[in-house]
Amino acid sequence: MTERGASLSGSEKRVLVLGAGLAGMSCAWKVAALGVPPLVLEKAGEVGGLAKSFTRNGFTMDCGPHRFFTKEQWLLDHIHELLGADNVLTRPRKSRIFLMGRFFDYPLVLSNVVRSLPITTLVKSFADYLVIKVRNLFARKPDDNFENWVINRFGRELYKVFFGTYTEKTWGIPCTQISADWASQRITLLSLWDTVKKTVFRPRNEPRTLVSKFYYPRTGGVGSFCRRYREEVEKLGGKVLTGVKITSIRHHEGRVTHVVYENGNEVVEEPVETLFSTIPLGTLIQILDPPAPPAVLEATRKLRHRCMIFVYVEVARPQITDDNWIYLPEQTLTVHRLSEFKNFSPENAPADRTMLCAEITCDFDDEHWRMADQDLIRITKEDLARIGLVRPEEVRDAFCFRARYVYPLYDLTYKQHLTKMIHFVDGFENLYTAGRQGLFKYGNMDHSIEMGFKVAENMKARHDSHKAVATEKEWFG
Repeated sequence: MTERGASLSGSEKRVLVLGAGLAGMSCAWKVAALGVPPLVLEKAGEVGGLAKSFTRNGFTMDCGPHRFFTKEQWLLDHIHELLGADNVLTRPRKSRIFLMGRFFDYPLVLSNVVRSLPITTLVKSFADYLVIKVRNLFARKPDDNFENWVINRFGRELYKVFFGTYTEKTWGIPCTQISADWASQRITLLSLWDTVKKTVFRPRNEPRTLVSKFYYPRTGGVGSFCRRYREEVEKLGGKVLTGVKITSIRHHEGRVTHVVYENGNEVVEEPVETLFSTIPLGTLIQILDPPAPPAVLEATRKLRHRCMIFVYVEVARPQITDDNWIYLPEQTLTVHRLSEFKNFSPENAPADRTMLCAEITCDFDDEHWRMADQDLIRITKEDLARIGLVRPEEVRDAFCFRARYVYPLYDLTYKQHLTKMIHFVDGFENLYTAGRQGLFKYGNMDHSIEMGFKVAENMKARHDSHKAVATEKEWFG
């Protein structure tokens, strides 16, 4: 493989960053801090990607629930410096599952499960768990898909109640077709016994999971992160262009040479020394000129993303719940998750009103994606009324926002296609791809920022350490 890297010296160098989400903007800031003012190109009209915020009727809203958490002190210090120490709140995490007309804490708490589950379901769950544990001693099923992974650790009954239905609703495919990677990354508690230990026997004041608290901006929503990065990048001489369309990426003999983009009526052919991309990996490969090999292009068509429709509902009530978000796994409901922004920061909403965000996962151009906004709002209001949270007459305002690239879909074949694509992109000496979409890797906010930093530093270090970010097994929940 060609040795990767680029010199940081010389005013003639042109460093481009594609995508102005957290990974792209943190990368741009780090590049600028290293002395090379970058050019950032963003398709949307504002920075932030999925971590953007906007205001309406006195509310500050995000694209669904976001939380920042890290074990790395240097990264936490950086966030306080970036946002301002007085603008960083430490918030307790509260998330629950609404199921069978009851609320269950999530991650699962043994006492809550015992208290809330019907006795027949509870007895069956514990009996089934014991059967599975005995079976695993002699004939354990391989952890070759999401369903088997969860059943091996929680039993079939708890899998059906708490994991299977919601996961299939979110991803739109059977759990037997979802990679076990998703389970190992998303389920912090590793088994029913692990839940018992961390609930009953944990030391006092020790959190059950790594995400019992999180950090959040006092004002401005999560969009504050990227807006502040933009300010700092521009202060250091960099440039951020929004509302531009990237049409092609030209390359020659293993190096990217130009990025062609449309900025209004102007077509710009920008020469490139080093290119950092955080746009969807498949999109990046599909706009290469000359084209990628047919086998690589075919792989780009095999990787799938789940889309998201966010339905925002303003309610004439000071607060609905004290939850950050609520999971809604039942198939009779279209909405799969709710969040309430006032519970992230009280300054996100007027004192006498609140704003809910209802999330509907879908596939691009399917029935829900094409549905009129008024029909999506009607369905959301019906779901809220059905679970007893909001009466239709309490709704003062509602609107929708669609996002196409949200969840990389970890089906059973994604790795083989992704490996082929990454191997091809790695063949370019001066091209780096990073971030959730750039690496087709589901990560949290801290991972996106850390990845942006590391990929910028790789220009000097000549390695791909950013790919190791978000590979450990303990950070989700």
